[in-house]
Amino acid sequence: MAPHNTHRLLRIALLTAVLTPLLSLLTPATAQCIQGDCKNGKGTYQYPSGAKYVGEFKNGEINGVGVCYYTNGSKYSGEWRARFPEGKGTKTYADGTKRTGAWAKGKPVDEQGRVLEEYIVKNKEEQQDDGTNIQSGCLSGDCKTGPGVFAYADGSKYEGHFANGKFEGQGTFQFSNGDRYVGEFRENYPDGRGTRYLKSMPDQPQQGDWKQGEFLGSSLVEGGKVGCIQGDCDSGKGTYVFKEGAAKYVGSFDDGQPDGFGICTFANGDRYRGEWSEGAFDGKGTLTLRDGTTVSGYWRGGEYIGKDQPENYEPVADAPADPVATEKVEKVVEKPATPPPPAEPLAKVWAVVVGVASYDHMPALRYTDDDAYRFYAFLKGLEGGALPDEQVRVLIDEDATRESILTNLQEVFGMAGPNDLVLFYFSGHGLNGSFLPIDFDGFNHKLTHEEIAAEFNKCKAKYRLLLADACHSGSIFAMRSGDPEPALVQFYKNLSKSVSGTALIMSSKADETSLESAGLRQGVFSHFLIRGLKGEADTDKNKTVSVEELYEYVSKNVRDYTGNRQSPVIKGTYDPAMPVSLVR
Repeated sequence: MAPHNTHRLLRIALLTAVLTPLLSLLTPATAQCIQGDCKNGKGTYQYPSGAKYVGEFKNGEINGVGVCYYTNGSKYSGEWRARFPEGKGTKTYADGTKRTGAWAKGKPVDEQGRVLEEYIVKNKEEQQDDGTNIQSGCLSGDCKTGPGVFAYADGSKYEGHFANGKFEGQGTFQFSNGDRYVGEFRENYPDGRGTRYLKSMPDQPQQGDWKQGEFLGSSLVEGGKVGCIQGDCDSGKGTYVFKEGAAKYVGSFDDGQPDGFGICTFANGDRYRGEWSEGAFDGKGTLTLRDGTTVSGYWRGGEYIGKDQPENYEPVADAPADPVATEKVEKVVEKPATPPPPAEPLAKVWAVVVGVASYDHMPALRYTDDDAYRFYAFLKGLEGGALPDEQVRVLIDEDATRESILTNLQEVFGMAGPNDLVLFYFSGHGLNGSFLPIDFDGFNHKLTHEEIAAEFNKCKAKYRLLLADACHSGSIFAMRSGDPEPALVQFYKNLSKSVSGTALIMSSKADETSLESAGLRQGVFSHFLIRGLKGEADTDKNKTVSVEELYEYVSKNVRDYTGNRQSPVIKGTYDPAMPVSLVR
């Protein structure tokens, strides 16, 4: 089999996310130990925010008993663990009220460890706590060349060897959700032998070989042989083991490529069973992930296109019979008595597109910059309206500073007319009440929702749309949330109330990291967002995609793709018929 064909098959293998932090290992000048022993003893530590902690430390980390005086006038006195209030303690708020009880990772909890959501909703200070008032940066050792410990503002931490400011050699990365990776690193990537422990599956660690952040698993090489080990792998049926044993394919071939029906087992535990064409998933098939999640439906060129059978689909000749598929099922589609009137045509679209991946003071993300580039390319292309440069700006990584984002929002939105659409797309990290630009330093330079709302409110445009892939899980081992409605969503609710006539669509991601790269190599949300805007969401075929059609399309496909583990959310005070794109 030709090398490029091998690469084509492997590129659609399910990949785990990749850790690529470009560390800036200097903490702000205000972050420092100002008295005592802040490594293993008692000391006083100044936060980047200006807050101050007095108490016990362990391995360079706030741990034990102590008191923190926050910048807003509140304080917490009690037990700490891994830089967060955890255990028994008392928090005195700025208004003088107090709460004494249990805490977990900085949040008030009951005796069973359940977060007191109602209490947080009623307490403004707890709502505004975004976790940045904690110790971060290089906690101990040499985080440039040698052994050291580096902490992030979200609670994650790396402990191990560094070389030229990058993870190099043996190390452990502890994630804020409780997951961890232990093993070899090379230039910030898990590379070599290592094990990833998932909090959600403590008895099933991912142990094996890693290459530049990709989990290869345990080699599937049989008897020391790779390549075609049985049958006809040119134009017949055979078994093929790929280089380094990363995958094994059993099925039909044509012109030296998987073509027809076949089963591919990957070393990382994933398995695809279904139809193929020219070395890629193509047709009807099921991808079963290592954790048991299944993605069933139809594929084209290695990409998942949904559960619904596409037009002109013909099953491959050697596919086994599917009793469900062969049954004739009459589907009744209820049509509204009076079809909705077509949405008003758009005069012009004005857009600011932002993507941030290479954070210094948050875990780096993998697909956010690519997602932003793809969305920008869509807007610049014919399908997206071929927007001229003055109507669309793209800010990626080093260009996406807080000042630059606000300046571009002011300039671009300020040119919009009364019949136009203004659009802000953000892909990156988010905290309660804010998005994080590239120059976020652990506390400063947040881009608050109120600031974004102000720019929407100042413009004259009739239609306003915010698309957010924030609190993104596209990092190497991204943070997950098991909450049915993450705290970030509540702040979107507040934002939507303050911006009349604005729709906000965001990816409410929950434990979908492994699915993000499955056959897509981009965020699932952004993938279906672009496809919907291109016209697939135009269900009434009136050549206009409304915001309601877009949301319904994205929500259905993202939920299908992720097995209901990711549910996009729409908020705001908007007209459901608000047009967001034209089908050309």
